Amino acid sequence: MSRLDDYRTALLAAHPDVAGERLVAALDERPTEFSRFIVDMGLGPLWRDRTGRAEFHESRLRAEALYLAQRAALREIDDALEEAGIDYVVIKGAATRLLLYDNPALRACYDLDLLVRPEDRVTAAAALAKVGFTAKKDVLGISRVLILSRGAVDIDLHWGLLREGRLRRDLTADMLDRRRRVDDLWMPDAEDTLFVLLVHPAFAKHLAGWNMGLHRVADVLRYLQTQSCDWQLLRTRLAESGAQTAAWATLRWLQLLTEPEAPAELQVMLTELGPGPVRRAWLERWLSRNLSERTARMHWARLLGFSLFLHDTPRDALRALGGRYRAHRRRKNDLAV
Repeated sequence: MSRLDDYRTALLAAHPDVAGERLVAALDERPTEFSRFIVDMGLGPLWRDRTGRAEFHESRLRAEALYLAQRAALREIDDALEEAGIDYVVIKGAATRLLLYDNPALRACYDLDLLVRPEDRVTAAAALAKVGFTAKKDVLGISRVLILSRGAVDIDLHWGLLREGRLRRDLTADMLDRRRRVDDLWMPDAEDTLFVLLVHPAFAKHLAGWNMGLHRVADVLRYLQTQSCDWQLLRTRLAESGAQTAAWATLRWLQLLTEPEAPAELQVMLTELGPGPVRRAWLERWLSRNLSERTARMHWARLLGFSLFLHDTPRDALRALGGRYRAHRRRKNDLAV
């Protein structure tokens, strides 16, 4: 079987209409090490819940313990940032698990992602330091994110959703202006939530198996199954950001990994977002051959062979390269700040 077949089998647990008996049978057909693959891909807690299998018990306990620690930390974080007068939203896994799962601990989440305005980044870091978080002096990504830790809880404090230049303009302020209060936390609105789910994995994770994990693929699937949003409004935001192709690639990756159980509405979304025939053919080839995973140790190959093609126009791609260069030149100063 191909690696794509492994992905499809692991994702079966994310389909609520797939019976537990089928999951057990699929697991028994695979070598014993396949359960380790499922855990490594972020789906161990979900498989434990769906099948009760002992090999997923440890991952389920770890996920529950980490969730409880993160949930307590989020209450402190909310209090600290509100007291400091800082607008924030919880993004990515820490937010979507609360929206998509009756038991959020079933969604593996290894850190908390927060988004604040660029001008608030130092004040936000100071507010988090007051409640015990310590910043890591990591130059990687410092143009847009700072990592802070306290015990088992890690925070990725973002002041940009992606590296500068990836989008036609910074959407941070817009996302914060549109935020909503959910479960005593600030989160993006429905359209921005799906925007992040579709665009971030394409640019930041290259839709690669180990980089992206399958829990993020399951997020998109469950969002389409359980949530509602204004699709035309989201399409407008994607078009204005130059990110329609990136969203198309994530949806196509989802379709490839969920066949034949793929949601019916996927095809309509893909048709409306699809790039031109030449670029579509290249991206189809890249995804179907799992080239992002196969080029994991060749970052520039993924950048030139995949990431640049995710931009809607050549001008968008050139802007992204310029932003990457500027961020690299500025990293020592950003770290000092």
